[in-house]
Parts: sequence; C-alpha cells; structure tokens
Amino acid sequence: MTDLTAGPVRRPGRRALFPEALPDPEGEAAIAIASLRFTVTLADRSITIDLTALSGRKVLAQPLAGALWRACQVGGPAGSVSTAAAYANALKFFWRYLDSTKPRVTRISDVSAACFDGFDAWMDESGLHPNHRLHRMSKVLNLFRLAEAAEPGCLPPDASRRLMYTSDRPGVRALPRDAYGDPIATALRNAARADLTTLMGRFAETDRISTLKDADRTNALQVAHERAMVVVDAEGVIGHRHPIFKQLYTLRRESGLPNDRLVYDLHGRRYLLAADLVPLMILLSLDTGLEIEAIKELRADCLKNPAGGYVEIEYCKRRARGAEWKRLRVRDGASSTPGGLIRKVLQWTAPARGRLAAVTLWAHFAWGRLTPRVLATRELVASWTERHGICDEEGKPLRLNLTRLRKTHKAAWYRQTGGQLDRFAVGHSVAVAANHYADIPALRHIHEATIADAMGDALDAALHPYVLSSEQEAALRADPDKAVGLPVSGGASVNALLSGEQDVWLASCGGFYKGPFGAEGDACPSPFWGCLECSNAVITARKLPALLSFLGFIRAQRQSLSEADWIAKFGRVHGRIADQILPRFSAAEIEQAGQLAASDPTLTYLPPEAGAP
Repeated sequence: MTDLTAGPVRRPGRRALFPEALPDPEGEAAIAIASLRFTVTLADRSITIDLTALSGRKVLAQPLAGALWRACQVGGPAGSVSTAAAYANALKFFWRYLDSTKPRVTRISDVSAACFDGFDAWMDESGLHPNHRLHRMSKVLNLFRLAEAAEPGCLPPDASRRLMYTSDRPGVRALPRDAYGDPIATALRNAARADLTTLMGRFAETDRISTLKDADRTNALQVAHERAMVVVDAEGVIGHRHPIFKQLYTLRRESGLPNDRLVYDLHGRRYLLAADLVPLMILLSLDTGLEIEAIKELRADCLKNPAGGYVEIEYCKRRARGAEWKRLRVRDGASSTPGGLIRKVLQWTAPARGRLAAVTLWAHFAWGRLTPRVLATRELVASWTERHGICDEEGKPLRLNLTRLRKTHKAAWYRQTGGQLDRFAVGHSVAVAANHYADIPALRHIHEATIADAMGDALDAALHPYVLSSEQEAALRADPDKAVGLPVSGGASVNALLSGEQDVWLASCGGFYKGPFGAEGDACPSPFWGCLECSNAVITARKLPALLSFLGFIRAQRQSLSEADWIAKFGRVHGRIADQILPRFSAAEIEQAGQLAASDPTLTYLPPEAGAP
C-alpha cells in the first residue's frame, strides 16, 4: 500500500552542463550603437542593418540603434530579417520627418508627444495608406519603448505617456484575401500533379542524356555527358567555365542539340531545381492548408510521430508569438498524400542537404550553386502558370498568389464541414477562423444561401395552413369543442368550417372577412393559392381533388415557362402542396381524390390570375 504521507520520490537524473564562458552581448551592442551598423541572424538568415544615414543626429540615433539591436535578439519583436528591415525603414522614415519639420530634435530627451503626433499627421498628409501609416508608427514607437526600458526617464513625461497607444487616427479594415474557385484549384492541382509525375520519371532515369534519342547518342557525346556527371558528383556543381562542360557544350551544338538548359539538365539529374519547387509547394499547400511561408521554412526533420497511415508535420508559424512551433496531422503513404510528398522531397533533396550540411527541407540548385532555402519565387510562379496555360475566372492568364492557396484549402474544408466552426478551426482560434477564413468572398454565396433558407423556413413556420388528416377531422366532428390550433373555436364555428359552408377553392376558410392580408370587414384580397400560406386556411381531405387538379396545372406550366420564371411563380406553392400537405394523407385517399379530379371537369376551372405572366 502506498504511503501518501511520504515525501516526493527523488529520481536519478543527469547533471546539467553549461558552457564555461558565454559571450557577453554588451560588447556587441556597444559596437552596434557606436557604428550604427550591425549584422543580425534571424531564422537562419542574416541581414546587415545600416543606420549610418542617421548620423546627422547621432546622439538621438544611438539609443534607437541599441533598441533595434535588442529587438533583433532572441525573444525580441523582430522575428525575421524582413521584420528587422521594416523596423530600420520605419526609423529612417521618422528621420525624414524630423529633417523636414523638427530640426532642433537632436537627442532623445528632445522628443515630445507632439513630435509623435506630428509624425502621424505628416504621414497621413503625405497620402500614405492608413494601414501602412499605422505599421510604421507602431514600429517607431516600439523602438522608443525599448529605448526607454533600457534607460528609464530618458523621455519627457508627456512622450512617455504617448507611447501607450499607437494612433488616434483610424485605419482601414483590410480586404480579406480571397480563395481561388474550385475550377482554378483543380487546374492548379492537376498541373502540379503532372509536374510531380515528370519529376519522379526524371529522378528514375538519372543516367540518360537529356533530350537525346538513342539513335543520336554518339560515343563521344555519351562519354562527355558521363564525365560532366562525374564532376557534378565529385564537386557538387559544374560551372559553365569548366573545361568538361565546355566540351559537352560544343559536342551538343555540333550534334544540333539545344544547350539553353544544359546546366539545369545536368544538375537536375541529382538535385531539385528552383522551378521544381513551385508545383511541390503548391501541391503541399492545397493538400494541407499550411501557410506558404511555413512551407518554405520546413526542416528536414519535420515529419513526426508516424502511425496508422498518418504523420505530423512540424512547422514554424512566426506570427504566433509564444507558440511558433506547431504540428499538423496529415495522411501518410504514397506521393498522393502530404506525408508521402514530403518523403519524396526528402529523398530528392538529400544530396544537396548533405553537401550543404543543411537542416532545411528545400535544398536545391539555383543560380549556379546549391542553396539551402527557397529564393525569390515570383518569376518562377508566373512562368509555371504560363507554361501550363492556367487562366482565371475571366479567361485571362492567372496571376497566381501563393498566399491565397491556404484560403483555397480552407474554403474547401469549410464547405466539407458544413460551416461548423469547431471543426473548421484547425491551426487557429474559432474567432480567427470566422473573421479571416470564413468571411471571404468565395464563401459569401454559401452564407447568403443559408440566410435565405433560414428566412424561408421562418416564413414557412409563420405562414402556413392548418392541415387536418382524416383521423383528426373525424375526431373534431365527434367533439367540436376540443378544437386546438384552428382559426375558429366553438362547436358551431367548427361544424360550419368542416361542413363546407366556408369553403374557398383550395381550402376551408376560418375568416374570409377577417384575413391577415387585408382590413377586417373586407373580402380577402389574396390570390386563390394564397390560401396555402394563410393562417385562416384549413386543409381537409375534401379539398384534395382541387389541390391535385391545381398541382397538375402548375406542373404542366413547366412546358411554357423558363425554369427561373416557374420557380418564381409556382415553386413555393408547389413545395407547399407536394411536400407539406399531401404527405399528411394516405396513398388511398390521394388516389381516390385523383380519380375524382379527373372525372369532375369543374375542378379544372382556374381563375385568370393562374395563367397571368
């Protein structure tokens, strides 16, 4: 039996080891502040921040340079080189404002709240977009906050209080990034799949000479090709100035073979090329919904916990401060699954990663060298869509925006889940799912149709006749005082209603001179089929022949009216009779009423408004 009063059990562990000497960052910070120039490395990328253009106000620039240096350290607000560059550009923009309007502000103690407000107004008057203005304003204020945190009291009290908010000028709600429609998504997926098949065939035949038929493969050309591949295998790449490459180039030219893609053909036998990354990333984004920036930064060890035909993709979402590293569980198997696709990419990029000693997934050949990360893709994407002839909704060449692929995946998942936000919100909160991924133009027709259906259901519930089955009618005849829900009450009124004294063509009326569509005391102004949506109407088996006669008439009108016109005129009343009234009666009653309608020509009489356009 366990002694609950005993203390915690100590478990043996390993001794924690720390480096004997950690580098002191203060020396590096001092150099950065003094020179207004420093290099930072963020997310395995480096950038040089050059603030020497601010040296005209060096006393003011130095504490802000120190603030920017701290912002670029681990845990700082600048999580990527692009954000660090945006901070530097915003600070330079603030300097332009000072040079034009505040020449006497030379040190941080000279900065006032009016200075910040003036910078905000100056950007507004210059025509800068409100959202761009807010972004630059927030970055400048963040640097001043960091500077004040490093040296409390350096700012005047009014300027310190002004740092509590960004701006009192409104921004503009950004238009939501829309998803691509299903035809475009299908075209993108088919084109990417076709390229994937081509890639698999290319890596399966690594020893063949590209674009050379067996009949034209001379011995000298074969030897030159093999020697070039030996250089690639030994040195990693072969340049266009290499003697063996020049020899192969000459032999191909003398054989009448094209050389415009010779470098890519040689290296494409061992490595992925920059153009190969486009269809792979498109396919991965469409299948998983991962952000394109997260796909670009995937690591070689991103696949975790494979089990039961599924695997987790570990990725980094840098915008999720404090929870950047996330995992998404996806299907795993053949190349048609996200897990299988990543395994193929791992196989194809292994030689380049081995030579670069890189941990990134997308190591490939580009610009004459091996590179561990995805470079600029805009031109490659434009070339890819043009090569496949992909067009937009208007039939024009598609200008593909890779960031819209996540929305495209999310829109398809939204339709699949029926708009259930608890199932739709994967990778973010329900509020973000609703505001950023569900409220987009591509899904607006679904929301509008849902609202229209809901309003129709509400109208159907509010305006409908009272349908009495034969059993209910017999019970009321036996005891008229127990009528519940009818538009009349009392034995005499119920007997009059059931006897046919108050019949109109399609129903029995509980109050022809007290209808909901006109003033009390006046005859009902509604057309004859309006009885089917009137709370005064009572439908009994006695009215089935007239209802069936009218139902046959409106179905025959399909031959003379267009589908849209027929739905607008008769769709609602057709649904009322066929879906709500007739199911309340037995098949025998409906068959007997149909025979009576066919034998009684007076039931086929229709008022003039029935055929009116």
